Amino acid sequence: MTFLGLGLSLSNEGPVDATVALARTADELGFDEVSLPESRLFRSVTTTAAAVLSRTSRITIRVGIANPVTRHPLLLALEAATLADLGPGRIRFGLGAAEWTMKDLGIEPTGWRPYTNTVETLKAMRSLLAGRPLGFTPTTFIASPEVRLDCPIPGTVPIDLGAVNARMLEAAGAHADGVQLGAITSVGYTRWAAGRVKRGAALAGRDPAEVLLSANVLTSVDSDRQAARNAVREVLAYYLARVEGVVIEESGADDDHIDQVRQAVARDGVVAGASAVSEHLIDTFSVAGTPHDVVEGLAIYGEAGLQMPLAWYTFGPNPTEALYTIAREIRPELC
Repeated sequence: MTFLGLGLSLSNEGPVDATVALARTADELGFDEVSLPESRLFRSVTTTAAAVLSRTSRITIRVGIANPVTRHPLLLALEAATLADLGPGRIRFGLGAAEWTMKDLGIEPTGWRPYTNTVETLKAMRSLLAGRPLGFTPTTFIASPEVRLDCPIPGTVPIDLGAVNARMLEAAGAHADGVQLGAITSVGYTRWAAGRVKRGAALAGRDPAEVLLSANVLTSVDSDRQAARNAVREVLAYYLARVEGVVIEESGADDDHIDQVRQAVARDGVVAGASAVSEHLIDTFSVAGTPHDVVEGLAIYGEAGLQMPLAWYTFGPNPTEALYTIAREIRPELC
């Protein structure tokens, strides 16, 4: 299996200088993308993306993702255009409803329709970034159909959707340049999601190959297989205690194993819950082990339809060493 590239998904929760330094290392090591999230109220994703673009020379920077609730869609288009000016041809802009984040923040606008709001924003950004007027009367935000950006747009800015459920995945297939699966994934869920994206593309008369499927893949590598696997236990406990629905249902994970983690986290917290994460759950929701293990694990994701894996969060018990290993021993085998 050959991927179109291999990227990194960073946390964007630490100091901006640290994120920039990590992105510069990724640029120098030959990674294809760096994805930056905007979760809760840590760091602004567009400001961090601007800092990274100004300090790197080659790598694509992915906004993964911004939402059209805390920013007006016209502002999102303007920010995407500004980032494209900073790094022509090096920006992908991800949109998503971010329902989990909005609920955590207590932001649920009256009459909010997350699906419609996100799809209307996607259509608006595609028109505006192509130099055209908005071209329609939105129902989820206020803007004139005649409005257009005043600034020139250097090149094309691909717009991706952050998607979880069938409806949004099919919308990505119908309207977006790509789709980014969420914070925790699995081979089973990736295969199911790829099918929904293809269905959306087919219904819209599009070639599914036009839609880039990417995903955060919890990745941990070390010469010590068990050390690499142990490094993902705590983050898995955190997410397995919170994520529900199709991401879990399509994963093939044993419900009893997940229930044990959830009960441990509810009773004693995430650190204690980590001890309840079984080897089965590590195999299902991460790619963790030796370099050979990681190559084999990522290849299975490719067979399920993934085109751009974004090695996410942990990297390994020694994260800096792991980055070099991923770049030098894993990426050449897969890209």
